[in-house]
Amino acid sequence: MATPSLWFEGFPDQITAEDYAALPEKFCKTIEVIDGHVVKCESPSRVHNRVALNLAIAFKAGRKPEPCLMVDTDIDVRITDVPLNIRQPDVTVSRCIPDSERLYSRAVVLVVEVVSPGSSLKTDTVEKKAVYADAGISTYLIVFLNEGQDGVEKIEEYWLEPAGVYRLVQIHTRRLTMDNPVPLDVRFDELNLA
Repeated sequence: MATPSLWFEGFPDQITAEDYAALPEKFCKTIEVIDGHVVKCESPSRVHNRVALNLAIAFKAGRKPEPCLMVDTDIDVRITDVPLNIRQPDVTVSRCIPDSERLYSRAVVLVVEVVSPGSSLKTDTVEKKAVYADAGISTYLIVFLNEGQDGVEKIEEYWLEPAGVYRLVQIHTRRLTMDNPVPLDVRFDELNLA
């Protein structure tokens, strides 16, 4: 049996924006870049993906004609070019830009992270919260799956304060109801639908 090669073989300690642009697109969908360091993202559970997809669908359906907003899942959000920082939120709501343009955090108005069991609790609740606040993203939702990992337990809604830190404004249980940046009222059981 052949030994699988290590995914990071041949990588320098840090990569630049030019290095990232030269990587295969399929590979880029499996990583994030933090201060130039490549971080491999683990494959999420089906429930994680289903909740993120259903939230994205709800945000798309709730958009008003103006301002023009785009809703995406697992898309690169460029935080900085030097050092290179790229995150891939589970759901991103941003001001409309041409598809040919790179999405920078300055165009993003809301991000959602679904906490995966074990691996992403600290990353999503501490590290990414600080990164997204520093990037000026006005709304951050953290979705917590229940103990059985088969549905949503709660969603924490954070708003960016003028001081550049997030303030918890609501802990949603049973349903997510919000007015901005997209009006939304969705029951948690709808987020679990296949």
